[in-house]
Amino acid sequence: MITSDGLGVKFLRSKDNAYDVFSNLCTQIQSEKEMKILKVRSDHGGVFENEPFETFCEKHGIIHEFSSPRTPQQIGVVERKNKTLQEMARTMIHENNLAKHFWEEVVNTSCYVQNMIYIRPILKKIAYELFKGRRPNISYFHQCGCTCYILNNKFYLKKFDAKAQRGILLGYSERSKAYRVYNSETLCVEESMHVKIDDKEPRSETSEQDESFADIQDTEDTSEPDRIEEFKDSPEVEPTSEAQDEVASDEAQDGSQKANQSKNTFKYRSSHSEDQIIGNKDSP
Repeated sequence: MITSDGLGVKFLRSKDNAYDVFSNLCTQIQSEKEMKILKVRSDHGGVFENEPFETFCEKHGIIHEFSSPRTPQQIGVVERKNKTLQEMARTMIHENNLAKHFWEEVVNTSCYVQNMIYIRPILKKIAYELFKGRRPNISYFHQCGCTCYILNNKFYLKKFDAKAQRGILLGYSERSKAYRVYNSETLCVEESMHVKIDDKEPRSETSEQDESFADIQDTEDTSEPDRIEEFKDSPEVEPTSEAQDEVASDEAQDGSQKANQSKNTFKYRSSHSEDQIIGNKDSP
């Protein structure tokens, strides 16, 4: 991986591709800024100290400097940049429960975000402003790893098919105004601008709901024993004469209601024999 101070990261499939990536990067920067690169600095690794690199630097008038052996402090800018990207990418992966094979996308997003928000201590400007000459717009930033819904405009849809596909936001495109998302249905990473992003965290919401439900259950379970204990602890109170009269009247009313109900009930059943019937069965 070749890094530059605040510009971006380049991923290598193998170390043999380092020269091709470096030459393309130098050509791109010189043509974009209309300036000439004066010098580059690297360690004594075999990836940088070889004949193709020396030939390219001599051809374009670039001075190739090296750090002392086993002294990474002399290229501390790159070392600190790599360490910061690694720590930030690790945090984003574990915070959002992303799969580790998305590390390339997450590292690229980390570098993209750092270039937009980190301020240089001396110049008091961010890297994007130093390179582009203007302040960036970060209103489109969203949480990496959150759920998103991608408009399905690539496949033929029937009348009642879903128009959106569920996915995961991974980052931002470097060559177009689009998001880089992982489509959970097609199982591939794609770029799309037609994306609805849900910045909420459903895991925290469900945990809060579970905790509240558990609190309700605890209060319901503990409410009854407290009442029983209160009744047990309270002293016995003897009923007054008025209370006794009210209880006696209530019992008399209950007895009269039961007697009326017993009169209205039938004294025979169809399953009984006629010998066991009390009274006249034809009488109303």
